[in-house]
Amino acid sequence: MRRALPALTFALAALAGAGRAVNVTPAPGEGRPLDGPLLGGPGFNLGNWMPVVEALPELRALRPALLRWPGGNIGDENDLTRAALQTLKTNWTLLGQPDLIVQTRVFTRGGVGRAAPGDAAQAVRDARELGLRVAYWEIGNEPDLYATNRNDPGWTPAKYCATARAQRAAILAADPQARIAGPATSNPGAFLDEVLRGCADAFDLVTYHLYPTDGGATDEAALASIERVTGSVAHLRGLWADPATNPTAQGRPLNLAVTEFALSWRTDRARHLSDALGGLWATEATLRFLEAGVRPAYFALMGVGNHGLLDDAAFPRFGYGALREAAQLRGQSFPVTGDDPRVWLHAATDGDRLTLLALNTGAATLPLTPQLDGWQLIGAKTVTPAGVDADRFPTALNLTLPLTLAPQSVTRVVFRRAP
Repeated sequence: MRRALPALTFALAALAGAGRAVNVTPAPGEGRPLDGPLLGGPGFNLGNWMPVVEALPELRALRPALLRWPGGNIGDENDLTRAALQTLKTNWTLLGQPDLIVQTRVFTRGGVGRAAPGDAAQAVRDARELGLRVAYWEIGNEPDLYATNRNDPGWTPAKYCATARAQRAAILAADPQARIAGPATSNPGAFLDEVLRGCADAFDLVTYHLYPTDGGATDEAALASIERVTGSVAHLRGLWADPATNPTAQGRPLNLAVTEFALSWRTDRARHLSDALGGLWATEATLRFLEAGVRPAYFALMGVGNHGLLDDAAFPRFGYGALREAAQLRGQSFPVTGDDPRVWLHAATDGDRLTLLALNTGAATLPLTPQLDGWQLIGAKTVTPAGVDADRFPTALNLTLPLTLAPQSVTRVVFRRAP
């Protein structure tokens, strides 16, 4: 059993003229395992077009615990073939064989394409013969958009439920141990609520996506949208617990995953996606999902226009550096709170180590002075936009107090339990 932590106080103060110090203290509540067998760590969307082998050391450093494939609209537009699954196996193996979510094809235009229940069952057989271990088969991708973005108004929640039930039956006939996920809506909302009302019992894992902006929001509004992370989780847990909104799966546990998320959905717009603000939001969202017991899969691992932690040429973006630092939070989360909303804070204990992650979302430089009885400061590193652009990250900080939080940066501070 882990020994209880002593009282923990950090003081954060802006530089001259910026106002009073900011105090950060332990928050009420209990931590949860961040790397247990049922949860894992950060997850990402993977596609066969991504040159994984060209950036393998960088991608392995993210410690991916979950891969969702084929990612995005690719699953709506291409058949789930044995050859595609073979390519997946290569990249999945290179990345350490983390948990795998494979989306089946649901949408076709004019009936052209392999989206029948038997096609899903064949993919299950192909995956098994290839040696792929699929944790969940996710039925379709963003079915709430088929009626609007794909001009097929027949796609209602009822039609999706019928499709999900048919594919589930076929998949289980091919593999009785298979687990089913869905509905992978583009955002939480009425479509997802109605699917849960109609066929919650079809899913072993309830999935949705979260894209709060199109990159056109103000910085303040974009940062404030982080509250949709915990808000969406609380909403779905409330629906699940109510027999009126979940009449088919009462008494069953609710397992949640967000199989795509980013601050913006606009692949062609860099603002609030491939910039520092987008990276800070993605890192914070990942940690909030994990701390809430939800499996996250960021969109995307690499090479999707302005989406991707590495760009099309496999060069890192700020979000890559930030999430690589976040992947160092292992063991048991330790709730902390602060009184400056510009600074997002997370901490975790793992044996005789305590790690604090401080995300400074503001334009001001802030000094960090840890005051922690029973712990010794042994290291601190920071990731800044300039450091990533210069390919020099993370940067070690001088351990003379106070430590410095650069504007729009992620800083990881490590302590050792005092003898």
